[in-house]
Amino acid sequence: MQIKPALTALLLTASPALADGFVPDYAMIPLASHHYGDWGEDDGDDFNETNPGLLLTWAERAYDLNYTVGAYRDSQSDTSVHLSAAKMWKIGEYAQVGIVGAYLHSFGDGYTGVAPSIQLSYKYLFLNAATGYDDGVYGVVSTGFIIPIGR
Repeated sequence: MQIKPALTALLLTASPALADGFVPDYAMIPLASHHYGDWGEDDGDDFNETNPGLLLTWAERAYDLNYTVGAYRDSQSDTSVHLSAAKMWKIGEYAQVGIVGAYLHSFGDGYTGVAPSIQLSYKYLFLNAATGYDDGVYGVVSTGFIIPIGR
């Protein structure tokens, strides 16, 4: 059953994230993505690049990591669950850059598995870039809004 790994990942992610309280520090609203490179059988032209969703983040919790959980419409127009931990570094008064280790689970034909990426945040915007290699370089760049909630 595919739900069991997703629930296990959720529990592992939620425990350290909630150590300092239940209220998330901010919400991320993914909006759009752009696919590039060689996607093999999928040429990338038929991907959905409008990806609304809601991701809740608990910032700088256990091990100084950001923990995120949420859902969005993926590139196959299916619902996907997102669970991640990220290490972010300040690079300016309003800017951060970091590495993200995410587990994505599509409830359709989209991707299910680990998806490492690099993220850049500036004030209320984020940009996330993930890439891979399989007979050619391919990847996806996504963007959206950040809305402060707690802290």
